[in-house]
Amino acid sequence: MALFKSKKETDPKAAAGDKAPATGANGAQEAPPQYSPDKANRFFEHAKTVHETTNYEYAMQLWLQGLRQEPTSMRGLEGFWNSAVAFNAEGKSPSKDTLRMFGGRGDVERYIEALLQWGVKPLDALLAVKATEAAAKLNMPEPTYWIGERAMGVAANEKKPRKELFLKLMEVFGKIGAYDKCVDAGNAAIRLDPSDGKLAAEVRNLSAQATMSRGGYDQTGQAGGFRANVRNLDQQRQLEEADRIVKTEEVIDRLVREARANYEARPDDLPTITVYIQRLKERGRPEDEKVARELALKTFETSKQFRFREIYGELRLRLASRKLAEYRMKAEEAPSDARAQAAYTQAKLKFAEMEIEELKLKVEAYPTDLGIKYQLGKRDFDLGNFDDAIALFQESQKDAKHRLDSLYYIGLAFQKKDWTDEAIHSFRQALELHKSHSDEMGTSLRYALMTALETKAATDRDLALAEEADKIASSIAIQQINYRDIRARRDAIKKLIADLKKG
Repeated sequence: MALFKSKKETDPKAAAGDKAPATGANGAQEAPPQYSPDKANRFFEHAKTVHETTNYEYAMQLWLQGLRQEPTSMRGLEGFWNSAVAFNAEGKSPSKDTLRMFGGRGDVERYIEALLQWGVKPLDALLAVKATEAAAKLNMPEPTYWIGERAMGVAANEKKPRKELFLKLMEVFGKIGAYDKCVDAGNAAIRLDPSDGKLAAEVRNLSAQATMSRGGYDQTGQAGGFRANVRNLDQQRQLEEADRIVKTEEVIDRLVREARANYEARPDDLPTITVYIQRLKERGRPEDEKVARELALKTFETSKQFRFREIYGELRLRLASRKLAEYRMKAEEAPSDARAQAAYTQAKLKFAEMEIEELKLKVEAYPTDLGIKYQLGKRDFDLGNFDDAIALFQESQKDAKHRLDSLYYIGLAFQKKDWTDEAIHSFRQALELHKSHSDEMGTSLRYALMTALETKAATDRDLALAEEADKIASSIAIQQINYRDIRARRDAIKKLIADLKKG
């Protein structure tokens, strides 16, 4: 997609933003940034190879390092976006190392950093607009247009679209002479604020300019006007439809047909298989999911790449979840039917065991992903596999994101095993970590500690522990008198204290 001739082709200073060399602290002029298309292409080739191995985060790093050498490159921009889309589909967050690699001084570094921030949060309209502005600041019309089109879609799909974002896009599109998009952005802003007469007048003027541009009167260096050098309009339509967040049924059907045709032409190409499976999942018909399951499993068996086994497992659970919903509906419709209730109970157990099976495979494939271990720990806890759950939670607590919840579940699991001392220790650790004792988690932790203290006080005949439990019960009752069975618990602890005082 070459909407514009790169400004670097006509003006070597353009990539630096047409600015005079910067002045250093000693008054001397700093050299303008130097770019190397050859170095960029080496990064891009490596990024392409790494993407095909499904190491999408590393691929993103390589694409951005290439763009650091050649920021005007559309190959680098589109490659980065494809890797970012694949990375986000895995539901992961970028590592601190990736985030630290980009964010230096200068317009190019700001552009690369803006791309990364948007790439890991593609539905964040503000980040999309910032990336567009960063591209425009480098006087790069084609990347600006490419990013800006997507930013428009993201901004329009916000729950509460923001006028100021469309105004920024309007300004950016105006700078690069993309008057049709400028008008689109202006009209979007007007729909959000119909009372802005000044803006409406400005958009009318721009609309006339856009008409001239579409007629070819305002040339951009090649015959045919602003859009004359689009390489492949059909390919561009496919890309835009694929990126669109809300797709019509007709568009989804067309995307599936195109993905299937590409797969049939390249049945061993893993990125092509990935796209085909994704399109089938998006349409989501039963027959689509069956084809996607079979293809994912077949590809895993031939490629040994676990992500395809992961997709198979996800689709397998999706099918099982629908069947479980049918059993639940029958049980709810006939609460006195023992067979329906038993069938639902058995279906829940089988579904839980299936979830554990899939999570164990993930733990084996991604041994350093503590979030998966936390999820598996929860499933084991629910099934009463307390020893396995404790071991997993002890691992997952090393991740700051899951530390508090892991400690809470460790305490509960110890409590289920009647290891009261260990439960108390775990709950105290969690409360020390969680400073706010009045929110939902804080209240759950205090309640759990209270019950453990009550149990130990009764077993060991320990008045001090009973009185500590009483204080916790009182504090919970003061905040939420209807919290669980707190009134009954408080009465029982009061009775225990009275008994202990009698000796």
